[in-house]
Amino acid sequence: MIEPIEQRIEICQLFYKKDEEAYPHSCIWGDFNICLDGILEYQVSGRTLWSPPSYGLWIPPRIAHHSIAVDQQTTHYAAIRLAPELCVEFSAQPEMLSVSAFFRQLILEALQAQSNGSLNHYRHLLQVILDQLQAAPKHHHYLPQTHHPLLKPILTDLASPHLFPQSLQQILRPYAISERQLLRISQAELQISLSEWRSRAKIIYAITQLRQGKSIKALSIELGYQHSSNFIEFFKRYTGQTPAQIKVFTASQYAQLPL
Repeated sequence: MIEPIEQRIEICQLFYKKDEEAYPHSCIWGDFNICLDGILEYQVSGRTLWSPPSYGLWIPPRIAHHSIAVDQQTTHYAAIRLAPELCVEFSAQPEMLSVSAFFRQLILEALQAQSNGSLNHYRHLLQVILDQLQAAPKHHHYLPQTHHPLLKPILTDLASPHLFPQSLQQILRPYAISERQLLRISQAELQISLSEWRSRAKIIYAITQLRQGKSIKALSIELGYQHSSNFIEFFKRYTGQTPAQIKVFTASQYAQLPL
């Protein structure tokens, strides 16, 4: 007999202040982690992974992991836990899943239904959430890291906010490495181009700055955009949201969310 879906899928939410950690742990259920607001940094199987709002992290059963809140503001975090029999439909390795605004709203509605005791509605939402997870685009990582002696210092420069206004070519100029060699190393180590890696680093930085209250215009200039409209287009392409939609929740707004 198949157990009801609410006994095979669990949803919970937590709020982390900056530098708060979830210490290393694992369980027999699978774990999909998503930041509804803010950014968490994860250590999973020796890898450092980030979870900005447009992505979530799938962690299979029995995989040890821990996380730390890196955002200056309180991070609103949700975990969707899947019973072992449901995990066969997912990867046996940790991976990133793209999430839509619709999916994020589903989670908030499910938390509300859970709080209100609306069992039939809650069951329906859990099934839709499971379907969305199964269909979500999968990625190996969001912002991959490396210990390669030539590539590691380059990534440090590419992620440095004071160098964001410079072009990729300007940043790479001091390094004694050919374009062909760099392309080969970056594809082998990161599986994405340096241009794409830098764009993702900019997105993570932009989210943290917006949540600290920096204006869109000031941030656009800091990231090297002459016009705010170009930055807004770039930001929406990567996150599915405009910069203005990245809101800072006040303590009173958090108190109104279902617990």
